Amino acid sequence: MGQKNSGLLSMMIRKGLNSNELSCTPEECLKCVVSLLKDSAYQWWNTIIFVVPRENVAWEFFQTEFKKKYISQRFLDQKQKEFLELKQGNMTVSEYEREFVRLSKYARECIPTKVAMCKRFEEGLNEDIKLLVGILELKEFVVLANQAHKVEKLNKEKRQAEMEARTSSNRFMGKPQSSTSKKSKKYHDHPISFVGKTEALNALIRDLRPISNKSWKCREFQT
Repeated sequence: MGQKNSGLLSMMIRKGLNSNELSCTPEECLKCVVSLLKDSAYQWWNTIIFVVPRENVAWEFFQTEFKKKYISQRFLDQKQKEFLELKQGNMTVSEYEREFVRLSKYARECIPTKVAMCKRFEEGLNEDIKLLVGILELKEFVVLANQAHKVEKLNKEKRQAEMEARTSSNRFMGKPQSSTSKKSKKYHDHPISFVGKTEALNALIRDLRPISNKSWKCREFQT
């Protein structure tokens, strides 16, 4: 099997590409990939289809057999380990989501259901995001990821507001008291608690109401 063709096929199988991603039917995928086989790889495939019932020769079957032959178990185990240890860390939610989906293809047995997939995704999120999305107990991956994006944006806005409040406070402290007495009262009448976690939680819950599949009603946390 030529190095170029071997690398192409390995990439396709390792990424777990399906027929939809390749914009063709499973039968077309199989024909296309088999046409790339050369030398020993071609002989290997001819041997396989000679001993296997014709009705079992399909795209999924090819991927399984190709993995056994050309992709080492060590590689698959390493990718599964990476998936199980994946944390958001310094990644954005978008970056974490892409890496999660990519590595999940190597660990299907670890996340056999939608609920298990959501739980694993949630476990890897940073604490400030996990805190808010966790209480919602979402069981649809797309919905969970979408809410994680919203919480990330909300937290970013919160940090920005706190930074601006600190800047305003520093400016206030640097001015003579006599010229800022009225502004001081106004400032203390409106503390920065409006950007606290309670308001963030309430805002998230209000935003979730229209898309929730549950019939429950949320009572907002009192500040």
